[in-house]
Amino acid sequence: MLKEIGETFLGVTLLLLLIFLSGTFVRILAEAAEGDYPAGIVLSLFALKAVGNMVLVLPISLFLGVMLALGRLYKDSEMAAMTACAVGPDHVLRSVAKIATLISALVAVLALYVGPWAEELSTRLLDEAQARVEIEGIVPGRFNQDESGSQLVYAASAGKGARELLGVFAHQMVEGELTLLTAKSAHTYVDKQTGHRYLMLRDGYRIEGKPGTSAYRTIHFAEHGLLLQPREVVASQRRRNAIPSATLARSDVGADLAELQWRISTPLSALLLALLAVPLSKTNPRAGRFGRLFVGIMLVVIYNNLLSVARGALGKGEISPWIGMWWVHLLAAVLVIILYRQQFRMRGPRGAAA
Repeated sequence: MLKEIGETFLGVTLLLLLIFLSGTFVRILAEAAEGDYPAGIVLSLFALKAVGNMVLVLPISLFLGVMLALGRLYKDSEMAAMTACAVGPDHVLRSVAKIATLISALVAVLALYVGPWAEELSTRLLDEAQARVEIEGIVPGRFNQDESGSQLVYAASAGKGARELLGVFAHQMVEGELTLLTAKSAHTYVDKQTGHRYLMLRDGYRIEGKPGTSAYRTIHFAEHGLLLQPREVVASQRRRNAIPSATLARSDVGADLAELQWRISTPLSALLLALLAVPLSKTNPRAGRFGRLFVGIMLVVIYNNLLSVARGALGKGEISPWIGMWWVHLLAAVLVIILYRQQFRMRGPRGAAA
């Protein structure tokens, strides 16, 4: 049974991740194409963003994996054969609880520690990318200006190489002196001794002089190094999901408590959804393995929406942190108990004593 549930769970997880991450990957590529950050960090950003998607996907994948796996056993009458061999609902529950506990522990680590770390790292990576002036950051067809406004670089198109530009124009204004540079091509060069980064222009002209006078001179060069001024790394405002969980626990702000309870809710929801899938998967063999899948998906949607409503109310200070999002999990636990007692006729304390 563990093998059946595990294989189905992995299949559903890969499918949902493919759906979720495809949109994320397209968005990151579009932002890189617009020049928001260099193309060299695309894969790193994609991997870091995948961690946040894992936290959302794993509880749903576990629920669908348990429902589909047990639904197949009911459809093929294997569950009836297991029941005839004294393998009852308690055995099924123990098997599901084992894998649910393991997945919930994984989700807890991702939500409480790895997720905020990945979000902080991706934000820091974007901040550093905004500060770096690399050939990837010079978008062909656009004017690229530094923070001071004294240096501007324009490239008509990209070359065959990954770090080559064609039809380069540069403008510099230093202490009242104007310098114009044109070149057929350019590439980046880093001085190993000083660590300074240069844009090496090839086969071009340098025109320099003082505006308002006729004292200009033109120089033809084979190669010319243009110093690229590094930008200062300015830390952007951090999103709340990048704050460490320990910091949120020490805060008394409603929005911080809502974020912390949301992180704790993800492993709880994974465990409760897995237990809820067991009674929902019990179907008549003639009904097929997808008989109650729609009902299960609707319950998952309602569960997640209630969590979102409770999170918003807690963040706005409309409800007490002691109530917070816990009442939603309590309702889910009560529903699990009711379904178990109705469908599997579980004996209560009096029946067990008798």
